Amino acid sequence: MKVSVDLDLTPEELRRLFGLPDLTPIQALVVERITRQVEKGMDSNLLAGITRSIITGGVQSWEAYQKLLAGILNVSKSSDTKKDPAADSTD
Repeated sequence: MKVSVDLDLTPEELRRLFGLPDLTPIQALVVERITRQVEKGMDSNLLAGITRSIITGGVQSWEAYQKLLAGILNVSKSSDTKKDPAADSTD
């Protein structure tokens, strides 16, 4: 049997569905501080480094989340494929 579910969610609703924290205040603070540093004349290499670390961290977090889900699905799938030997007996 194949079941398909379509969800029409906003990013906020999806975040809540997965139980992820709302990082909007932190993001606003980081953007504000970077903006102030750029206005003061921050070194472009520093900005590139910050951007690179943010992107890398986000990708690593997403990969870890995917591995977690894959592990959960694999455990579920393997438990579904195991058969109970007593159920197969026709005695």
